[in-house]
Amino acid sequence: MDKITKNRQKCRNISISSDGQRIDNFLLKTIKGAPRSLIYKVIRDGQVRVNSKRVKPSYRLVSSDVVRIPPISPQINETSRNEKFIKNIDSYIIFENQDFFVINKPAGLAVHGGTDVRYDIISSLKKLKNNSDIAPVNRLDKNTSGCMLVSKNYQSARELGNCFKTSNVKKTYMALLSGKLAKNKIVVDSPLKTNKRKKNSSVMIDDSGKHALSTFTIQKCFTDCTLVNVLIQTGRTHQIRVHASSINHPICGDTKYGNKSVNSSFRKIGLSRIFLHSSGLTFYHKKHFSFQSPLPKDLSILIENLENEL
Repeated sequence: MDKITKNRQKCRNISISSDGQRIDNFLLKTIKGAPRSLIYKVIRDGQVRVNSKRVKPSYRLVSSDVVRIPPISPQINETSRNEKFIKNIDSYIIFENQDFFVINKPAGLAVHGGTDVRYDIISSLKKLKNNSDIAPVNRLDKNTSGCMLVSKNYQSARELGNCFKTSNVKKTYMALLSGKLAKNKIVVDSPLKTNKRKKNSSVMIDDSGKHALSTFTIQKCFTDCTLVNVLIQTGRTHQIRVHASSINHPICGDTKYGNKSVNSSFRKIGLSRIFLHSSGLTFYHKKHFSFQSPLPKDLSILIENLENEL
């Protein structure tokens, strides 16, 4: 693991050149390597003080201000994410029995190994549990977090897989969509097809594709975006991302199907990945099971920051 260096706590007198600059942008320039999400966290927690007082990220500096800057660690990399997952594996397991795990998948780690993927969740679990039969039942993209079902043997893999194929599963997600939705609930019933001729095998809406159904329900509206609950009856690759983009409300932070200018503006307020989280998973396997996963810190901090801007 790379050695993490920390800045000593220090105070800065604001120069005329920084007059009028937002405190979050000032800290991003001052503390090299710190992610926006961490900058927002220390401001929200009151670790950053201006003239010995707490401020909001939107506070604009004046030349007479004195800013106290706390020690801040640089951004965690893939190696340290993997080490954290391995060392704290039990804290990521929501439920476990003889047939399966339900994992609270962290963002930033791939489910499977592959090209340019040094670490993945399934390989780590196989080694830690000494079980080569471990396999994912449902898959989440690398930067998507939340509930993920993992089988522990071939029989449960087959039975749970059939359960998902017959749509006897309820999968709910939370997503932050750009813009404001015109209706409280929007149902998208559009077939999806993988375009293998395009780079990275992007998915598109096509009448010859597979049936895909997504329901977007508003949870909270902000100035330029909307927090939604998403229920999917099918589990197609990139389903929510493509369906959201098809209604002109792409997911914030989605670099594949999203809007570049929207993503750029959200990076400035602390969003370092796609805002998509698997919040709930309900299914029947010998008996009824239902699991939930709350928003992780990076996404919940962003929501708090958006609420403070209202």
